[in-house]
Amino acid sequence: MQVPEQRAEAKVSTTVERAGALLRLLAQHPQGLGITHLTRELRTQRAPLYRILQALQSHGLVRRNERKQYLLGVATLELARAYSSQFPTGVEAILAALADETGMTATLSSEDDDVLTTIVSKTPRTNGEHVFTPPGFRHPSGPLSLRIAVQALRPPRDDDPEEVQEARRLGYAIGRGTVVQSRYGVSAVVPGSGESGAVLVLSLVTLREFDHRTVAEPLLRAVQALSHAIVRS
Repeated sequence: MQVPEQRAEAKVSTTVERAGALLRLLAQHPQGLGITHLTRELRTQRAPLYRILQALQSHGLVRRNERKQYLLGVATLELARAYSSQFPTGVEAILAALADETGMTATLSSEDDDVLTTIVSKTPRTNGEHVFTPPGFRHPSGPLSLRIAVQALRPPRDDDPEEVQEARRLGYAIGRGTVVQSRYGVSAVVPGSGESGAVLVLSLVTLREFDHRTVAEPLLRAVQALSHAIVRS
């Protein structure tokens, strides 16, 4: 008597997993994807995928354009706003002030199971070309400064890369444009952020090479301000 119920639970779990994978895939392709591309990427058949798409469309999480491509729907903005409301309003002000002081883009990201995602990003209020990573952006793998900063939190090992050892010595990590060409940055973990939730990392990113010592003090001052605003609020 228990078998049908267990099978039903397994089916629901698979459906939810595919729906989540579908939303993430669409987030990576804001121009939209057709049903053929979706079935190939998600490794599923059209019939079950159409049912998932119809359910997501009914909730406004997915929409279809005139070219029959599927895109994220406007209801995803409600979810994004609900997530960002967990953070005090002063967070954006801290990032904006840091960006203006350093002339670099200030970005706050969260780390969850080795996935780093942008929460807030502020560019300087100056003329010129600046880096911008929108909320929800998932950072690539490799020695990015924010990923190095998270790795430096872990217990030291004899085979730790030099950049991780350097981050422990300095209190912040340095990205030297080896992952994304012409992207240079420094990052520091918000103290206490990983104790009861995701680890938060504050980064300064620019398109030009720079002396990391010139922005170290503002960066470390800002992570302390964020710690008081977020962790200890």
